[in-house]
Amino acid sequence: MKRTRATTEYRKELRGKILEVALCEFKQKGIRAVKMDDIARMLTISKRTLYEIYPNKEELLLECFKFTKEHEEAEVAAFLKEAPRTTMDILLNFYRTRMKELSELPPTFLTEIDRYPLVVEFLKQKHESSQEKMKQFFQRGVEEGYFREDVDYTLIARLGENMMHNAMVKQLYIEYELPYIFRNVIFLFLRGFCTRKGLDIVDKTLNENP
Repeated sequence: MKRTRATTEYRKELRGKILEVALCEFKQKGIRAVKMDDIARMLTISKRTLYEIYPNKEELLLECFKFTKEHEEAEVAAFLKEAPRTTMDILLNFYRTRMKELSELPPTFLTEIDRYPLVVEFLKQKHESSQEKMKQFFQRGVEEGYFREDVDYTLIARLGENMMHNAMVKQLYIEYELPYIFRNVIFLFLRGFCTRKGLDIVDKTLNENP
């Protein structure tokens, strides 16, 4: 019984270490460049042990994305609990978080995701489940006076996604850094759908943190 419990705890701990190492490697080198053999070697475990926990690279990558999404959601929840937040607070926090995230990724990371159907489907489901929250968010922004009421925000969100996707397909990251592309896309839209009240906060934020 004790041996079984110890084995279970060891596997649980090892699973966490594998995720930690894999996440770090994917973010530093990109998805394609990281091999399962590399991860096993870095953890000084056998390839057999690694494959017993994660049957293939796609399963490991999927777990990395699930872990990352859970971490992001926990951080957002903590941010909302710290103090009363307006829609502009939330939007600018998203912007800062996304900028930091993109600055830590190799340019090819986002394009390489398409090679993994399980990950693509997971992200698609996450996106679909967030649509209602997004509608509520923009409606709240309108009610708070930060967002214009004469804008189709569902369309705006789709246009923003398509612009970023097109930037990756056209490999604009070769000429411009990912954070720079994202910054220009999001501020193009911000200045289009924010009211004067919202823009005052955007400008104040930029002046304080250019």
